[in-house]
Order: sequence, then C-alpha cells, then structure tokens
Amino acid sequence: MIRSEKAWPRVVAHADMDALYAAVEQLDDPALRGRPILVGSSSNRGVVLTASYEARPYGVGSAMPMARAKRLCPKALMIPPRFDRYQEISRTIMRVFSDFSPEVETLSLDEAFLDMTGSERLFGDPQSIGRRLKDAVREATHGLTASVGVSATKYVAKVASARRKPDGLAVVPPDQAKAWLAPLPICWLWGAGPKTEVRLHQMGLQTIGDVAAIDPKVLCHETREDRPSFPCSGTGRRSSASPGTAILQEHRIRTHARNGC
Repeated sequence: MIRSEKAWPRVVAHADMDALYAAVEQLDDPALRGRPILVGSSSNRGVVLTASYEARPYGVGSAMPMARAKRLCPKALMIPPRFDRYQEISRTIMRVFSDFSPEVETLSLDEAFLDMTGSERLFGDPQSIGRRLKDAVREATHGLTASVGVSATKYVAKVASARRKPDGLAVVPPDQAKAWLAPLPICWLWGAGPKTEVRLHQMGLQTIGDVAAIDPKVLCHETREDRPSFPCSGTGRRSSASPGTAILQEHRIRTHARNGC
C-alpha cells in the first residue's frame, strides 16, 4: 500500500471478481481446481468468455477465438457457460457491495464501483475498507476472490484493481496518484484499446505520463480516427468521442498526472 497522511476528498473502491465464470466452475466442481479451463463454446467458431488463471500463462485470454486458445493451451478443458449460475453469484456479490455503500455503480456481472466517502468510521481507513470488502465477498461466495482498488477517483481505482489481479488490493492516495500513474505503460489506460495503443506508440508516447504531458488538442487530432466507446463521465454511460477526448473526461489522465486528484 502507498501511505499518505493527507485526508481524502473522496474514497472510491473498484471491486472486480477474478475470472468469475471460470472461478465459479472451479468452485462448483473441485475436480477443475488447479486445472486450465476455458469457459465458452467448444466450437472453433466460438470465443473464450473467461480463461482460468491456470490457462493464462499460455497466452489465452477473454474474447480470443476458441480455435486459437486450443492451440495455445491444448490441455485446457472446455466448459460450456452456465449464465443462470453466474447471475446467481452476481446477485450475491452485489448484495455484499450494497452492504458497504448505498452508492454502487454496477459495470457488469462481476465488477462495480462503490463510493465509500464518509464510511471510514464504519469500515476504517481505505486499506481496511478494501480488505473488509474482499473478505466479505469471499465469505458470501464460499471462496471466490475479488481484486480491489481504492483511490479518490473511479479511474485510478479501476487501474489499481487491475494492477493487483488476482486476489489483490491496491490503495492509491490522491496526493500520490500522479507518481503512481505516470510510469505505467499505455496498455494500462482504461478505455484505450489495441488500435489506440498502437497509434499512441506511433506518436512516441509510451507511458501514461507521456499522454498526460501532451497537448490535449494534439492528442484529439492525432487519434480522431479511432472512435471506440470509452467511459465518459463515470456515470456508467458510454461515449463515442475520440480516445483523446474520452481519456481526458471526468478522471482525466492529465489531471491525474499533474494534480494527483
């Protein structure tokens, strides 16, 4: 954990379950534990919905064509998805989240933001909040793990949780967000896909700090042809604005890098 003595203006947690579909299959069938599994259609035309962490060292990941995944990890077991079961687990997880905060912003079946501002008297400091949240999820689901990031903005909290997967906890105080984000490779930019990453590299940008330092107008101009959906205001809505514009929205990288807010 990065320690800071300064008060936080907000406390935001991002909780993301670890390989949920695969983890549920391993939870329900002990014979699958410790083995590489791929959840998805066994058809070569299908895609991997989730790969267990045992399969990931082989280069397998979500949204990969199943045929390629089989080539990369031939010993992996193919498991058909059970969406009813995943939704059941998701409802349990979201109930846990609602026990911690009345302001839960669900992003998908397995992840959400929790506004924990003002809850320190109930749950302790940000480190304690993250730990208690993880413990509560594990207990309620009989063993499933979540990675949690805690910071003063959604953007930093989400990057933090991803950086500590699986079963991790990262706490980034707002006054240290600048130093924490700046050296991270561009691939950690939430919302910047592979095409945008390539374009930013072509511009000579390698880190989040590099993106923060560039003129926003130049960034928008250079990436205007790349227009996937990006998180915009942090409300759960999506925007089709250019990556440069999206990156510089509510939790703007430039703001993080300059002010650590």
